[in-house]
Amino acid sequence: MRAHELMRTDIVTIQEDASVSQLCDLLQVAHVNGLPVLNEDGDLVGIVTEEDVLYGTMGAGEAGGDMRVKDIMTSPAVCATGDTDVIELCKLMWGMRIHHVPILVEGRVKGVVSALDIVRTVSEGDLGS
Repeated sequence: MRAHELMRTDIVTIQEDASVSQLCDLLQVAHVNGLPVLNEDGDLVGIVTEEDVLYGTMGAGEAGGDMRVKDIMTSPAVCATGDTDVIELCKLMWGMRIHHVPILVEGRVKGVVSALDIVRTVSEGDLGS
């Protein structure tokens, strides 16, 4: 199975200049715990997760209200292509200790595979060979 067969295409992204407060609202509304981060040209520049919010704003106090996504995101984002084998994705995620991998098609984010997507696919018996 390849990443393009497994990836979610109904992805939510956030701009790097968005505030951390906007990020928190979006994470809650979208019911996700990580988002690809794009620049104003729509290029992938990083990924941001709930953990980044927790650890990236630690000790910021009131100054944390002025923090931007670009201040706490992980950059560059670890990503894959639509042709990446799911087993390779698993190895990548395990080795890097990450839970989300943006999938690029022709240099643009076209989907995301999360650890839960893989677990769901395995539990449904759809992983194939």
